[in-house]
Amino acid sequence: MPHVIKVAGREISMKTIGILSNDQSDAKGKDSPHLCRMKNAIVTGSTKGMGRSIAEELSANGYRVWISARNMDDLKAAKAEIEQQTGNEVLIHAVDFSVKEEVENYADELLKSCATVDVLVNNVGIYMPDNILDETMHLEKQMDVNFYAPFYLTQKFLGQFKAQKAGNIFNICSVVNRKPRVDGASYTLSKFAFWGYHKLLHQTLLPMGVKVTGFFPSSINTSSWDGMEAPKDDFVQPEDIAAMISTILAMKRGTVPSEIDLVAINPDF
Repeated sequence: MPHVIKVAGREISMKTIGILSNDQSDAKGKDSPHLCRMKNAIVTGSTKGMGRSIAEELSANGYRVWISARNMDDLKAAKAEIEQQTGNEVLIHAVDFSVKEEVENYADELLKSCATVDVLVNNVGIYMPDNILDETMHLEKQMDVNFYAPFYLTQKFLGQFKAQKAGNIFNICSVVNRKPRVDGASYTLSKFAFWGYHKLLHQTLLPMGVKVTGFFPSSINTSSWDGMEAPKDDFVQPEDIAAMISTILAMKRGTVPSEIDLVAINPDF
């Protein structure tokens, strides 16, 4: 594995980013029992779209990436493709993030398998349009996936983060946190709950040395727009968010971006 990677067009030592442990980076050609130790990055909802781009970026930068989604076939395909691209190990778990027991069991498996939890990306989400005037809304399903899933998962890891006194959590929030969407009422409510949790995580974990960053993107160029007439080149691009995560991971210990707004250049989206 190379000891130098490129982030945002510049070369950065993997020791600076922290992907290699001190044992690895100081080995100076000597055999070390920690030579194959890699840091762990967990990305939820990661077989396509933004989660997939983030998983690819982190794997390319030397992390052992743990990806998850509901469909095992999609996970196997993503694993094979990412490993072929980067040469680094990708671990997969099929998880229905709308089911609390599956989320907590997934977290337990990760804690058993990972010596450290270095990067957690709470990306999984679902959008179902509705209005508060509708007789039937889709609040429960969207709360389960958009709020409770990242809540239950992250809560399981808090003890590990506290013990480590290090790590990065990236929460994929939404533009609706800045401007509520009338035709996405339940989605807006679920994302406001997640935003509140994000702010609590940021304030609580900051004194422990754990960095919590929220992303607030508008329209993103993902497969959800397939089949629709839309100026996707004018949208926020998934690979740009992935690159920003790499840039944040390369920052000095004292710098903590708390919230990042990403707006599509097309004002209609």
